Amino acid sequence: MSEGQKKLGKYAILGVAGRGGMGTVYRGHDPVIDRKVAIKVYTASEVEFGSEIAQKMFLNEAQVVGALDHPNILRIYDAGNFKGRPYIAMEYVEGLRTLAPYCKPDKLLPMEYVIRIVQRCAQALDYAHRNDVTHRDIKPDNIMLTVNDDVKIVDFGVAERKHKRSDDSFQTVGTPTYMSPEQAKGEAVTGQSDLYSLGVILYQMLTGNVPFKAPGLAALSILITTKDAKPVRELRADIPVELEAIVSQAMAKNLESRYKTGEEMAADLETVYQQVARASVALSPEEQFDAARELRFFQEFTEAELKQVLDTATWERFPAGESLVKESSKEEALYVLVSGEVAVELDDCMVCTLTKGDCVGELAYISDDTHTATVVARNNVSAIKIEIPISKWASIPVQMRFNGAFQKTLVNRLARTTRELGQHIKGAAQQPA
Repeated sequence: MSEGQKKLGKYAILGVAGRGGMGTVYRGHDPVIDRKVAIKVYTASEVEFGSEIAQKMFLNEAQVVGALDHPNILRIYDAGNFKGRPYIAMEYVEGLRTLAPYCKPDKLLPMEYVIRIVQRCAQALDYAHRNDVTHRDIKPDNIMLTVNDDVKIVDFGVAERKHKRSDDSFQTVGTPTYMSPEQAKGEAVTGQSDLYSLGVILYQMLTGNVPFKAPGLAALSILITTKDAKPVRELRADIPVELEAIVSQAMAKNLESRYKTGEEMAADLETVYQQVARASVALSPEEQFDAARELRFFQEFTEAELKQVLDTATWERFPAGESLVKESSKEEALYVLVSGEVAVELDDCMVCTLTKGDCVGELAYISDDTHTATVVARNNVSAIKIEIPISKWASIPVQMRFNGAFQKTLVNRLARTTRELGQHIKGAAQQPA
């Protein structure tokens, strides 16, 4: 497809999103549904060289992923052939990037962030496996992060569906470094093979090292099938024993010892995540006071009043993509953001963002109403959480301080909304008729 071509079937082409060995991905627009899409078009060299395999992989991915609907699996909307060019129209997500850079020793992510990423992958794989789909090529390049640091599993080109006869073209599948022992031996591949590969990714994201290295495929296969990987705590001492156990169980050579389902692995990761997250916000009382003192929400509170607040509050941590509050829920908790950024969403549309010093959930906290919006962490967020109704713990002066802070919050948000509305109206007026 030429750079100057602006249409592909019904889709308008807006530009190139990326290029790879399998073809070119374009940013596109579906005029019928009025949404952005990513369109993967196989290149001429791809189709002409090994065209039968390329066509099978194209069709396989479209059929497999087209039947899946999970927030952590990149959705496929449509597939077709335009002027001899097979294409797939997929969910468009701005700013996708692979996990690969974060598997290097000098670019490792915070431990709790790694745990959450792998947990979401385990949940997505559990969903795929329960729908009889095995990915068969789980690796860092096939796991993407969004600008909000959420997870998307991609590239199901060699995936296998349980009740469909596997194509002989795909018998040898997987990327050597991430292959399970059964893959390395050419045996049947199941959902447990995907979990082994995910365990290798967890190993690499925690340590910056792959578990096995060898100069060739044959030598690597021998290591994968016969040797145990060096325990992760020997490479990084701050890794909890419980997390090391998860890595070991995911990478167990014996299928009986390995995780049976992604759900099991995700549940164990959640337990360790809570342990690691609590440790990461385990500030001393003096450190908590100093951090809270900097927040504009508590600007008017005296030292004694702020200490009264902190005696009641807890400190919580939310990874990117996790909800602090959910629309229509009745949780009566107030959050004051200590660090990070959250998005306020109404009917899946982002209304605004809030940052350090802003409060969240105040309407439900001071009234009997449900939450009117969902608030989602855009990155790692720390927050002061108050669950006990204010009348049951706060002195009258402290209650008055809260009322003043809530009023100031309301005024500031109204002012910001007015400014944004004015800018929107001004911009619309400047548009040519």
